[in-house]
Amino acid sequence: MASDDFPYFWRVVLNSPALRARAREGVEEVERALGDAMAETAPGGDGPGPRLAAALTVAAYRAVYVATARRLLAGERAADVADDHRARVHGAFDALERALPQAR
Repeated sequence: MASDDFPYFWRVVLNSPALRARAREGVEEVERALGDAMAETAPGGDGPGPRLAAALTVAAYRAVYVATARRLLAGERAADVADDHRARVHGAFDALERALPQAR
C-alpha cells in the first residue's frame, strides 16, 4: 500500500488545494476508465450496471485507502498496517462480489 514515506507526500497534497483537487480528479479518471472497461465487456453493454459497479469498486477501495492513510498520517508504520489494509481490501471486494453478482 505505502511506505513509511507516505505521510510526507500526503501532507504536501493535503496542504495544497490544487493538489487535493487533482487527487480527486485522478480518482474520477480511474472510475471513468474502469467503467469504460467494464462496459466494453458487460453482457448488456454500456448501461448503468457497469458504471455503478465501477463507482462502487472505486468507493470501496477509497474507503479502505483513506482509513489506512489516516493511520499512517497518525504515525503508524507501513509494515504495521499492511496486513490489515490487505484484509480490508479483500473484505471490501468480497462484499462487492456478493452485492454485484452480475458484474462477475
